[in-house]
Amino acid sequence: MRKALMLAAASLLVLGACQEAERTAQAGDAEKAASAPAAADAASSRTPGAAPVGAAPPAPIAKIAYAFSYVMSVPRDRGAELMSRHELACASAGAGYCQVVSARADWTAREPGGRLELRGQPDWINRFRSQLALDAQNAGGRLDSAVTEGEDVTGGLDSARTGAETTASLAERIRDLQARRGGTLEQRLEIERQLAELQRQHDAQQLELRALNDRVQSARLTLDYRQGGVMAADSPTRPVARALSDAFGLSMGMLALLITLGSVLLPVAVIGGAVWWGIVRRRSPAGLGAPTPANSD
Repeated sequence: MRKALMLAAASLLVLGACQEAERTAQAGDAEKAASAPAAADAASSRTPGAAPVGAAPPAPIAKIAYAFSYVMSVPRDRGAELMSRHELACASAGAGYCQVVSARADWTAREPGGRLELRGQPDWINRFRSQLALDAQNAGGRLDSAVTEGEDVTGGLDSARTGAETTASLAERIRDLQARRGGTLEQRLEIERQLAELQRQHDAQQLELRALNDRVQSARLTLDYRQGGVMAADSPTRPVARALSDAFGLSMGMLALLITLGSVLLPVAVIGGAVWWGIVRRRSPAGLGAPTPANSD
């Protein structure tokens, strides 16, 4: 009897487990059936041939050396002041942020203007050039043009770096050979010459690598200042002002020519007059200047 009860209990347990497994399988099938339409909709909405999101790696960062060029039109009496303020701002920032490469100006010429070339830290240069349009406007002028140029020096950097590493490796191998005993004097001298040549190449490659890195880690900014403002190129009074300026320049040029001719011809005229007077005086009769004696009866 006891054995029959144990068999019945075991049968019930097995039957319950089978029913639970069947219910679990049915629930899984229902979930799969419910998620199938959503997956089909997502697959149909996806653009054909599109790569999965996040599958493509980011593009490599190129090493680019930037150069900026700005042209500003400002009045003649404000151009020198604006250029001086820009030069002072660069010098005040410090050599680590900005350096003045060159500065030249001529505000008394017929076409007055100036040029300022700066080189500095890229972030500082970007902040500085973002204020140039406002600076020109406050000076009574305007910003005429802004040009950005970039040169990709990634290949040059990689080539210089690889060349320097290769040269250093070759030099190290030759030094290992040199450390070994044996060999003639001529062979040792040849090794010394090869080492010197490799060292020279390595130094040149290091200099090139440093120069390229400096170009990438700094930016060049060129500022051109021209006469403009009220007498800008599109101003109605520009032709009149240009005509008056040309007339004044022509008058001064003629006056300078007359002064030059006078300075050349005056000594010639003085010398020629003196010679002519001497010749005329010598040709006159000897007694022309003597008094005539009176006749006595």
